[in-house]
Amino acid sequence: MLKKTVSLILILGLMTAMLAGCGGKNNTPQDTKSDAPKKEEAGTGEQTKTEGEEDNPYAEHLTFEIFTIDGSEDMMNYPLVKEACEKFNFDFSIQLVAWDNWDDVTRTLAATDSFPEVIAWYNLSYSEYVEWAREGVFKAFPSDMSAYPNLKELTEKYSIFDKVLVDGALYAFPKIKNNNPFNEYESYMFAYRRDWAGQMGLNYAPVQDLTWDEFIEYLELVKEKDPGQLGDKLIPFDLEHGGNSWCGLAKKWNPEISGYKLEDGKYVWGAPDASSMDAILEIKDMYDKGLLAADSYTDANNAGRERFLAGRSAVYYGNLGPSVLQDTAKQLCANIEGFTEEDLGLFTVRMDDGKYHVSQMDEWWGAFAFSHNCRDEVMDRWLAVGNWLLEQEQIEKYAYGVPNEDWTKGEDGTITLNYMAEDAASGGSKDYITNQKPFQKLFILEGMDLFLEGNPSTSQYIIEELFKKNMESWASAPFYTPNNYDVNYFSSTEKDAFASILGGTKDNFIQAVISDDPQGMWDKFIQENEAQAAKACEEINAEFAN
Repeated sequence: MLKKTVSLILILGLMTAMLAGCGGKNNTPQDTKSDAPKKEEAGTGEQTKTEGEEDNPYAEHLTFEIFTIDGSEDMMNYPLVKEACEKFNFDFSIQLVAWDNWDDVTRTLAATDSFPEVIAWYNLSYSEYVEWAREGVFKAFPSDMSAYPNLKELTEKYSIFDKVLVDGALYAFPKIKNNNPFNEYESYMFAYRRDWAGQMGLNYAPVQDLTWDEFIEYLELVKEKDPGQLGDKLIPFDLEHGGNSWCGLAKKWNPEISGYKLEDGKYVWGAPDASSMDAILEIKDMYDKGLLAADSYTDANNAGRERFLAGRSAVYYGNLGPSVLQDTAKQLCANIEGFTEEDLGLFTVRMDDGKYHVSQMDEWWGAFAFSHNCRDEVMDRWLAVGNWLLEQEQIEKYAYGVPNEDWTKGEDGTITLNYMAEDAASGGSKDYITNQKPFQKLFILEGMDLFLEGNPSTSQYIIEELFKKNMESWASAPFYTPNNYDVNYFSSTEKDAFASILGGTKDNFIQAVISDDPQGMWDKFIQENEAQAAKACEEINAEFAN
């Protein structure tokens, strides 16, 4: 069984107000029905089915509301949505929330018992999820998911489902990211401009292996040769969020720099390890040499990615899952005259021990759930829809549009699209093909369409020659760091209080890198917080120490 783990976004603000508001509910996990498919057991008395209902489990028309950031006024007109509503005899409305105030609105609805029946949840905080489940905000999923075999398969394939059980019950169904079918490695990779390498006389492969020292030498050569003739605008090496990604790169030296490290059977704060200073000094050396953007320590999110897409950076480090990698190539082709996707390559960089330092991928983000007052029949119907959307036939509709109208499949499995790419773009004659994707996203995230066999929209160069070969190279000599579910999800007074310190590690890392006294700056950060760290580790070790 494939076992994967996940890192969570810990959102602890407003917890006191939220829990106070939830305190009035009496719907405990023990009281919540967990066998939704057995609709005849719902309520206080036995429900009698008509002959038509016996023949058609969806004979009763249902209407309900969904809380989400995904949706539009035209959603009910999209072919896949219309087909689902007709097949399963339901319609729904969207309680649409903007991303900017998603967290506040979600907490308010939880505190005031105002969630609609179906919830498509983003920014899932584990600590909030557990508290809300125990306070009765959510309805438990069926203990037996056999009625929904495709959803059940996910619960058996990914270990995250075992880890998010609350008192033995599932209250939120993680939305899986199927974006790395080759192994369990996180897809933070080094992308490079092959065209620029060629201009400097280097015949580099699409996936070029380098040691860390060779990688630095390449960046220095880029700065010297300036193959793009950009002058002061040239950035030899950029990171996804600029300086805010420096601490992420530092995990190549210290994987637990912003977490906890198991040492001699006990957990300790990871940041004080000497490998943190190794990372600081390496990145500071790059910064002082002008290999990084001069003011990138003040960057906003995605600033480094935007510079790379604009053609200013020679090498880029970021989260480059298959769909993002393919989109990156497309945008570079559009932005840079004469650029082709074969001009994009990847570096696999071995550290001083000769290994590739890789971490376990995040296999999910967000979840879908049901409010505690959701009707059994609504839960059953929505789960049936999700199960249906995971069938191969529906995944193809999600990817290509209406069968035999937008696309055809030959006897040999060849897919022929009857439209151009621009037709499916926003404002095109077939933009519903793109716009209906959020409907499946209510159940599972990206990746399922990308790996359909014969998908003409999938670049074989990007997926096979870049992404897959990169993952195969890593698998040949990995120094592998799995995520620790138990510690990540463990909640206690001092550990929760220390969470904000861990979250701010990247800011202190930036200050150390740009400081004239990096050792002193980092030591100050450690000294100011080591007492609180010791309290947090004491609670963790009371639960998990060997």
